[in-house]
Amino acid sequence: MFFGNGLIAVDIGSSAIKLLELSGQGVQRKLKNFAMEVLPRGAIENGTLVDADAVVSALRRCVSKVGAKGRRAAVAVSGNGVVLKKVRITPGKDASVEEQVNFHASQAFQIDLADLYYDFAELGESPVNSNDVEVLLVGARRELIEQYIGIVKAAGLNLGVIEAAPLSLANMFEMNYGVVEGLISMISIGASRTQVSFIDNGRYLYGHDIPIGGEAYTSAIMQTLNIARDSAESLKISAAMDPSAVSVEVRKVLDDTTQAIVHEIRQIFSFFSGSPDSEGSSALKYTFLTGGASRTLGLDAAIAASLGTPVYGTNPFQKIELNTRKFQLDQMMALSPFFGVSVGLGFREKGDKVAV
Repeated sequence: MFFGNGLIAVDIGSSAIKLLELSGQGVQRKLKNFAMEVLPRGAIENGTLVDADAVVSALRRCVSKVGAKGRRAAVAVSGNGVVLKKVRITPGKDASVEEQVNFHASQAFQIDLADLYYDFAELGESPVNSNDVEVLLVGARRELIEQYIGIVKAAGLNLGVIEAAPLSLANMFEMNYGVVEGLISMISIGASRTQVSFIDNGRYLYGHDIPIGGEAYTSAIMQTLNIARDSAESLKISAAMDPSAVSVEVRKVLDDTTQAIVHEIRQIFSFFSGSPDSEGSSALKYTFLTGGASRTLGLDAAIAASLGTPVYGTNPFQKIELNTRKFQLDQMMALSPFFGVSVGLGFREKGDKVAV
């Protein structure tokens, strides 16, 4: 497994804040509380806080709902300011692993390390060369991290852990579904960004973001039908819930947008297959979807057709015990795609390795 167990989990996404608290130990977890607050459009762009006041206000409402004031939080960061890079290191007498990591970090991140928070985790022996050790580098710009720290503190929480969102998703998947034998991809489709990760036998290999997501569908419907955003968003959601109710015109807009997203995803897969990160891995076995826009009508089938592999949705609450007297099961299943990152964060503990 990637990490241990839990704090108050805070996922500050581009469209909403998700806060969640789990209880229990190991894989035996119960959902204690959760909250979700929609953010004003444009409050966060590419992982950068644009309207800090709006984000603080939304997070405060989440904190108040679950009674988390004063608690320590595990917080995920994503976007252009976050970099994950796998490198191979040859242990030797002349330099420790940490010293070599510092050198590789300066090369991989291509910015002054003084402007960066970064950490690393040893992944084990390289499948390409048994004399080498694979190391995962995780880094984020200091400016970005300090923004998030400020938001968390202003909302009445204390900081416990900050980590990269793709690792939260990897942790969520492994805790719910175990380690899959062979190479898999995880595609998280959010409001404004889509994140693709590759994992081989539980080993994180590579990840990349593209600046397109569910908002692209809403914008396309608005422009084509000349309607307000709320109406376009309702049509998009209705299509996912009842495909038979969708007009031919709306279906075409959805299909055209899906093809644009799938094309971008395919580009990432092509780049990965020709990169050193794929060395030693097998052929792609499965693809798993998560994220608020992952249930858009026809998207899973289009991805499966493009990649030529089975595509499955993920349920972050698959192995989480839900008190049905406290939480409505149908509501939790409808919301589950939004909580992939926060469930992964919910298994974290202060001091866990890798935290940027």
